[in-house]
Amino acid sequence: MSGGVDGTLIWLSARQLLAKRRALLALGLSLVPAVVAVVFRLLVADASGASGDFLIGLARDLVIGALLPLTAVLFGTTAFGGDIEDGTLLYLLLKPVARWRVVVWKYLVAVVCTAAVMLPAIVLPWLVVRGPDLPFQVPLSLLAGLGVGSALYCAGFLALGAWTRRALVVGLLYVVTIEMVLSRSLTGVKAISAREFALAVSQKLLGNSAALVDKPVTTATVWTMGTLMLVVGVGLTIWKVRRYEAAERL
Repeated sequence: MSGGVDGTLIWLSARQLLAKRRALLALGLSLVPAVVAVVFRLLVADASGASGDFLIGLARDLVIGALLPLTAVLFGTTAFGGDIEDGTLLYLLLKPVARWRVVVWKYLVAVVCTAAVMLPAIVLPWLVVRGPDLPFQVPLSLLAGLGVGSALYCAGFLALGAWTRRALVVGLLYVVTIEMVLSRSLTGVKAISAREFALAVSQKLLGNSAALVDKPVTTATVWTMGTLMLVVGVGLTIWKVRRYEAAERL
């Protein structure tokens, strides 16, 4: 019984997140790096010699630095925000399944959708510019960081979607001010930046083969602060959803 309800919940969540317009927008974002890579390949005469620096810079500044948080905002805030707007949240909560399970499944679906949509943003540019200086370890390391970033971003944006109807606006403001501006210049902000955590994980796996960031945050910071961010984000969402009643609005 529980397995069937969980399957229905996963299917409904995935269908909502991957609605036609939203899916097309996310897919369009994920293909931008591939277009940039093709242009680079066509315009740079000695592409093989510069491909390593190009791919690392593309992943750092465009994919993980900008497109990943934007995609996570799109999916994370909609996971509950969409149910609140169209009134289907009550229907989901009346299902014979614990409310914390509803939150966890929606969170996992948002993470998987974000990571899956961003997968081509790493793999396609690598296929376009790959050479001896770009072994298979490079995209795998970048994908690992992308997965960490997806998990952390979606935890926070899931909570925003449950707590405020302006989650998308608040999320975009956070991405622009904290992730795209302050975390790149202020050392203290790096300790609470999902972007910096994602880059640190990728750099750790890359080792000395490529310089993704000059001074990545420590592994200990990634584990402690990353776990705290994830627990707080999902925990706040569970708390909010457990307080939801039929006669109330979130």
